[in-house]
Amino acid sequence: KLSSIEIILMRTIIGSIVLITACIIHKEKFKCLRDKRDCIFLLLAGLTLGGGWIFLFEAYRVVGVSISTMLYYLGPMIAMLLSPIFFKEKLTKVKIIGAIVVFIGVLLLNGKLAGDATKVYGIFCGIMSGVLYAVTVILNKNVRLASGMENTTCQLVSSFVLVFIFMMATGGIHIKIEGTQWIPVLWIGLLNTGLSCFFYYSTISKLPISTVAIFSYLDPVSAVILSALILHESLSIVQVVGVVFVIGGAAFSQLYKKV
Repeated sequence: KLSSIEIILMRTIIGSIVLITACIIHKEKFKCLRDKRDCIFLLLAGLTLGGGWIFLFEAYRVVGVSISTMLYYLGPMIAMLLSPIFFKEKLTKVKIIGAIVVFIGVLLLNGKLAGDATKVYGIFCGIMSGVLYAVTVILNKNVRLASGMENTTCQLVSSFVLVFIFMMATGGIHIKIEGTQWIPVLWIGLLNTGLSCFFYYSTISKLPISTVAIFSYLDPVSAVILSALILHESLSIVQVVGVVFVIGGAAFSQLYKKV
């Protein structure tokens, strides 16, 4: 069984290899290298992305997935609230109401922020993962020349370097993967990291922060639904209401006055 940090290392290295290969095949020119500003923002975004994952998986270990996920998804909300300061994006009442409804839905989905009050460290890690998530989104919005492929590749490589250095500084790398363990590892690296990061970070620059924030909350909804369908985990009435709130809030914020 791989530890959290080992999973992060594997997902970043596999995702990096896949995207670098894709860049070579598509003969990407890495226009971002012509702009020092883009290079700096991509490097920092990769570091905050990797750092956020480290804090998130550490929070998983200490306080569990439910509380950690809720704290992690404070990130899009933080980014949206800061968007008027960094990007002069207007926060309309509709988007604010939609965001509040979505966030309430996430709270319902992830249960009570309760348990052992002594687990302050885990809660701190969860909050830090959310803060770094927000910083990653804001940094991405400042990238001007990089294509979606270039953007994602640079960030994942930077994340891998950060995680590699972190592991070397905290005891070294001793990863052992046996037989069928490669299936979920490759799945996480290829699809959950490489492909999903490509879709996500290639669209951030084209959308308002508020839109990115709202639709980011569909992630925990899909996790709950898939866990029920594939893992046969039961959905409580509260969680069902949470799903409705998240989808309803996202739809309301984007479609109100457009229909």
